[in-house]
Amino acid sequence: MKSHSGTLPAAKFVLALLPVASLLLLAAGAGRSADRHISLSTAGASRAARGAGARQTVLWHAGNFRYLDAITDQDLLSFVTSASFTHPNSGGYGKLSSTRTTNFNAFLGALFTAIDDSLADGSTGNWCGVKTAAATAGYAVRRFYDTGTGRWLVYGYDTTSFGQAYFFINPFAKRNIVIEVPHENLEYGTKVEGVRLFRALAARALIINKEHRCSDPDTSACAIGQSTSACSNRLRESDVAHHTANTFYLLHVHYTDADSAAKFVQLHGMGGSSSDMVEVGDGTTNDNDSGSISVSFADSLDQYVPTPSAVDSCQGYAGDPPSSLCGETNVEGRYTNGHDGSSCPAGAGTDSGRFLHVEQAGALRDDDGSDGWYWGDIRDALLDVWPDCNMNNGATDCTLGAQQTVYSPLTCP
Repeated sequence: MKSHSGTLPAAKFVLALLPVASLLLLAAGAGRSADRHISLSTAGASRAARGAGARQTVLWHAGNFRYLDAITDQDLLSFVTSASFTHPNSGGYGKLSSTRTTNFNAFLGALFTAIDDSLADGSTGNWCGVKTAAATAGYAVRRFYDTGTGRWLVYGYDTTSFGQAYFFINPFAKRNIVIEVPHENLEYGTKVEGVRLFRALAARALIINKEHRCSDPDTSACAIGQSTSACSNRLRESDVAHHTANTFYLLHVHYTDADSAAKFVQLHGMGGSSSDMVEVGDGTTNDNDSGSISVSFADSLDQYVPTPSAVDSCQGYAGDPPSSLCGETNVEGRYTNGHDGSSCPAGAGTDSGRFLHVEQAGALRDDDGSDGWYWGDIRDALLDVWPDCNMNNGATDCTLGAQQTVYSPLTCP
């Protein structure tokens, strides 16, 4: 502003200050809403729908989201290790029928529409419709208040006896990363590692198998010609990493198709040895691909561990690493890389840069860093290769954020 040698009359001085005051009030109003969806196009549409001069939007977790029944007394890390969070191995698994596949996809459509609507304005979002769609798909959906972080999540679980996947979604995620755990309890500790990464990265979703991978007696039709040392040397229909008729796979497909920037890290456990602690693949059949995301991840992980030579990328050289656990037949990796929508996706030769298959010895899955290896090494390498923190208000706050309020429930009509 230019300085003036004279003094404005009082009335004109007040009028001159009004635009400045208005700008200050607008800035203050914007700052009051940390958990607010900030897509300009969405916010503009929401304002148009409400009309000029309407009241300030409601926080996403304070409005219609409250129509979901709530779990408010659980720490997420403790919850996934509790007796209620099971992985049965008694042969009770049931793959999805075509009808249930259709119903589950309809449930996902309703769920993600409600999330988007509530992020734009918490007083919108058809969460009662989400509950109905979930029930039709054989699922329940809950508000889950993680007491360990003070953040609201969406929790979904199978209500039938067929053992389909659990999932947790953070509607106000900061990083466009999905954490996948396909083989708990056989690969013990992967779900705990998954929770830790889900929180630490402020990631979008955590998907965990329910039924044990060996539970179903039937061999997966996607496993023809494939070998394994698990489950009496047979890949079963209950193995969600090698079969597509399950909700774990459908969630993966949804995130792949709905957002071309979404990334996936799938956590596995292996026996390993002091010279073979980690084997990382990109979900392709490639060797000698220096530009692969798996090579970048392995190179980054080398910086954080005491024995870099015990870290292998399946794309780093010709042939397989010592345990030959590269995830080349993993159906989620094949889909994201190749977008093959068949019931058994073909092997992919193109690395999309979006999928990491991480096989880890036990020392990397735990929280004990005294031996030089722990889950935080995986976290740090992921932050190096996928550093973007650009969802919601991630540009200014890349953490989960302050604790949210536990609002009282609402009852669906």
